[in-house]
Amino acid sequence: MQLVTKVFIGFAFLFILWTLYVENDIIKNTPKFDELDDLMRATDRLERLLKFENEHMKKLEKELKSLSGGLKEKYRLQDSIDKSSKSWKEPIPVLVFSCNRASAVREHVKKLLNYRPSKELFPVIVTQDCDNEAVKNEIKNFGDDVQYIKHIAGDKAKITIPMQHRMYTAYYRIARHYKLALDYVFNTKKYTSVIITEDDLDISPDFFSFFLSTRYLMREDPKLWCVSAWNDNGKRENIDIEAYAKLYRSDFFPGLGWMMSSDTWNELSGIWPVGFWDDWMRDPLRRKDRQCIRPEISRTGMTNFGKEGASKGQFFNKHLAKIVVNKENIDFSKIDLDYLLPANFERMFKAEVLEEADLMDISEVTAYVLDPKNKGTSIRVVYTGNIDYIEKADKLHIMHDFKAGVPRTAYDGIVTCFINGVIIQIDFSRVSQSCL
Repeated sequence: MQLVTKVFIGFAFLFILWTLYVENDIIKNTPKFDELDDLMRATDRLERLLKFENEHMKKLEKELKSLSGGLKEKYRLQDSIDKSSKSWKEPIPVLVFSCNRASAVREHVKKLLNYRPSKELFPVIVTQDCDNEAVKNEIKNFGDDVQYIKHIAGDKAKITIPMQHRMYTAYYRIARHYKLALDYVFNTKKYTSVIITEDDLDISPDFFSFFLSTRYLMREDPKLWCVSAWNDNGKRENIDIEAYAKLYRSDFFPGLGWMMSSDTWNELSGIWPVGFWDDWMRDPLRRKDRQCIRPEISRTGMTNFGKEGASKGQFFNKHLAKIVVNKENIDFSKIDLDYLLPANFERMFKAEVLEEADLMDISEVTAYVLDPKNKGTSIRVVYTGNIDYIEKADKLHIMHDFKAGVPRTAYDGIVTCFINGVIIQIDFSRVSQSCL
């Protein structure tokens, strides 16, 4: 009986196996099974692909880390300053110079109030020289959002102007106005910094971030005596229009929206000139080889009110009106700006010019920059003196004038501009000497 039972169970087991085989074979030959099989195969391929990509990404990250270390070694960058010391907490007033342009004052101050992140951190002070009631009323309309200071008008003050300079009277009044207003900010109000603007300037959305985040550099670097929002060669055809956060050091004092410290004013106040204050600051006796920070894309621009200034619109149509104002709201506090410290910047910049830029004659530049495949490359053009620089600057459509022997935007004799995405370094200091 037990044997019969065992045989029966054995046949039953074989029957079940045969049934499963037949059913499985039937399922395999159905369209549904084909779809499931394709899906499983695709899933398997995807898993293998993801595994490969994950391993590839890890390899790239390793290479990038190695490259970063190599760049630091290549340029021998200084260690970064402690992050906590870069955050500037003290108020930085914006000092707006005005005279007789009521509409200009209104539009300029409206933008300042619209963009500033804090009334306490960035108090706005408007200083007026002329006895113009319309200007005064426009400023008063802002209420306690703006501080207003007034001086005896320059045309009523006893200003001594040399006979041969009577045509430049406005420049003497402006210099006096600057002295009075800056003494008020630093000596009366005891601020440690100031951002200086004029009522004919436009400003960018990140105007305040730009100045706040660069202020620590002035404290750390005695060779840095200003931060300027202006690029003298900032026309669209001469800049890298996508380099929103790119900043440079420059031997040239730009002005037109700039910041300085109380230490600098303490040095200059007692010897402040009676006229032409900006050119006076560019004199080697005052500059003392100090430098300024300037942006690739300007954070200030000239409005149409600039036609009515003391210079009577000099350079306005050809250059000033064409300066591009940055429209991107860059948070500079999230960017490590230690590369702008003197040793860091010099090593990186000189390597870019002397090692990475190919030497080229000015006659070859036009054809080179018009070739799309050259976008992103860097070339170097040599100039041998002032006249040679003027001729080459004119061909590149950048400002060609010198102030106290320094070309506009120059760093150690090198002027950087962009045309069609090609970096052009116009170099005098070392390359020209080696080529003579």
